[in-house]
Amino acid sequence: MSQPDPVARNTQPSARVARVGALVIVIILGLFLVSWCSWVRAEYWLLKDAQEGIAIVTKDLWTGHNSVGCRYTVNHKEYTGKGMRNYQDLRYRNVHPGNKSVVFYSASHPWMSSLRRPDRLGEGLPVVLLVLLFETMAVITLINPRRKWAFHIHGGNQSSGTSPISDHCGGKAHDGKCGQSF
Repeated sequence: MSQPDPVARNTQPSARVARVGALVIVIILGLFLVSWCSWVRAEYWLLKDAQEGIAIVTKDLWTGHNSVGCRYTVNHKEYTGKGMRNYQDLRYRNVHPGNKSVVFYSASHPWMSSLRRPDRLGEGLPVVLLVLLFETMAVITLINPRRKWAFHIHGGNQSSGTSPISDHCGGKAHDGKCGQSF
């Protein structure tokens, strides 16, 4: 009885490595999608019933996109918010901690706010559609890493001369003569 070749075993993609990689991708992209959906919900309500108020900028945020944290009051209740500075109004474009800025908050959901007036719903939709495609591929990889639409994440030693392309040529190194075009 022949023994399995340990080098050949290491060149095959590990389903476990593929699933772990896909899980990391699913989590990261999932967080992005949840955040975007939350942002779109807030934008919807701000477009529907926005009220204008005054906020005090509390801190510069490290998240980028010219973001700051703020504090504002609606009906004697204090709320906190965060978002981009108001680039639409020159008076509030360069506010810093301690400065006042206009804030737009939802009359029906006052905890939803923005320092700039929203102008349209669903900004960044093409990026989200691309993220949804990658998220779907990652979920497929979680379910079955060997499916056509799965990410092909390889683990182990790839130095034996075989490659994902050679798998289509019967395990031989690809020389362009196996009848497959790539």
